[in-house]
Amino acid sequence: MLRVKKVSFRRMRRYLKNREGTAAIEFAILAIPFFMLLFAILELAIVFFINSTLNHAVSEAGRQIRTGNFQACGGTQENFKTLVCENMQGLGNCDKRLRIDVVTNTTFNQITLVEPPEPPEEDPSDPDSTDDIPNGAWTNTSASAPVVIRGLYYHKLVLPPQLTRLENLPGKGIRLLNATTAFKNEPFPNPGTCPAST
Repeated sequence: MLRVKKVSFRRMRRYLKNREGTAAIEFAILAIPFFMLLFAILELAIVFFINSTLNHAVSEAGRQIRTGNFQACGGTQENFKTLVCENMQGLGNCDKRLRIDVVTNTTFNQITLVEPPEPPEEDPSDPDSTDDIPNGAWTNTSASAPVVIRGLYYHKLVLPPQLTRLENLPGKGIRLLNATTAFKNEPFPNPGTCPAST
């Protein structure tokens, strides 16, 4: 009986000292939270990058309005949106996910921007249905006028929003990115000068 106890005790000690396979088990336990954290960091980096690019694109396109070049060339809302998308260098789905508001008034105090609209729901039963973002407010601006330009980009998140907490339109899986610039137009001669194409 004593011998059986000793053998059992030895076997138990050997089993407790055996470390083969522990790394695989530990990795299996930690892999899911590790990869979730890794992909969440990548998603956050993409959001920051797109937001930074959107700010630059709206600011650069706004210069064309500020100097009167855009108005002189007969620019329209669609032309301006295209100009912003070109400045974004094809990043994201700019044509369908971007909304541009260009508003003016006699003073900056009188300029108001409407609340960003909810993105439309795509109807799965309609093959022609889309969830494209509608165009924003558009006002042609004149010389020396105060102008506010806002670009809204509806970025669809890849990861579940419960994981990253990046969603700011609840239940949509979308991060609404905002870039706004305000300036007073230069006193350009109406209708301004359209730059010659090179």
